[in-house]
Amino acid sequence: MLDKVSRNAETQIDDAGWASRSEYWRTYEPVKRGRRKKYRYREPLVICGHGANIQVDHNTLLVRNGFTHHPQKSEHFRFFPGDPNLPDRIIILDASGGISFDAINWISEQEISVIQLDWRGRVNFSGNSGFSADPKLVRLQTELQGSKKGLQLNRKLIAAKIDGCVDTLFAIFGNSPNSNAAISKMKSWKLKVINSTEANSHGRILGYEGMAASIYYRAWHDLPLQWGQLWKKPIPASWSKIGARSMSWQRESSNARHPINAMLNYGYAMLISQVRTELASVGFDPSIGFAHRREGNRTPLVYDLMEPLQPVVDQKILEFALVHKFTPGDFTINNKGGCRLNPQMAKTVVRSIADLSVAKQVGAFLKWITA
Repeated sequence: MLDKVSRNAETQIDDAGWASRSEYWRTYEPVKRGRRKKYRYREPLVICGHGANIQVDHNTLLVRNGFTHHPQKSEHFRFFPGDPNLPDRIIILDASGGISFDAINWISEQEISVIQLDWRGRVNFSGNSGFSADPKLVRLQTELQGSKKGLQLNRKLIAAKIDGCVDTLFAIFGNSPNSNAAISKMKSWKLKVINSTEANSHGRILGYEGMAASIYYRAWHDLPLQWGQLWKKPIPASWSKIGARSMSWQRESSNARHPINAMLNYGYAMLISQVRTELASVGFDPSIGFAHRREGNRTPLVYDLMEPLQPVVDQKILEFALVHKFTPGDFTINNKGGCRLNPQMAKTVVRSIADLSVAKQVGAFLKWITA
């Protein structure tokens, strides 16, 4: 009897902990999926939390979302085959649960991609992209390696990335003296990128991009973040504002140590998965790049083409972070100092960047190399 009473007391304490850590999300109203007309962009389905499940029921896909806080009602989605409102992707965020073999077959038949991210924002699995490399495109990709055309394309991509960084700084800071100074320096590095005499190798082009990026990220420093309910739980002093994008921590730990860096990791992971899926659907081989090296990177072409879109992700994350009032329950610190997003926070971040202009970017690359 005493053991039963003790277990009940522990359960009540755990429930209270969930409620305390996720108080904001208990009152958060998520965007509801609605019926809408068929068009190219289909809303992705984001799954997170404990006890998530995907199975086939009477030839329909029945998806049960996981639990992220207490109390919480069970959330189910049912999809019929051939429905124009089927999600184009199922994104699984740091979830526990299961998926049946029948569900895998059903998802494959309906040409739905599946992406799984762990709590660090890393892509653990990306499948069912319909990959079938086009021999003609693979040949053109191979010809880009070590060619003048490849260098010229890399200059275009990096110059476009610096332009995107300038746009992001202007959107966040406006016409301020600090942003104008940073933008002026970044434009000087862009001139070096597009100068064929100075930017005569991929390494040098990426080096100039790195110099512009350091100015870009430094401009974010000291932007204040809004926090509430700090009396419930302390946070590190460094979380009161946006710090450096690259922070020093234990080398064996690839964890972000700041909420903004943790959100950016999710954002970049989603960008990587979208670029990879789009490249494969067109017929490119993501493993054949022309600027980034193959060593330790199985999809260098993805990293080549995602460059101009990274500032778009940055802007979406910054705009969200600067208007949102965080609470300590939105994040957890692990025993190595890594910052972990609340599952619902991660879900919100992923939704905010789910529709990037990836198809347009890949289409421009296709047009350029086949011209």
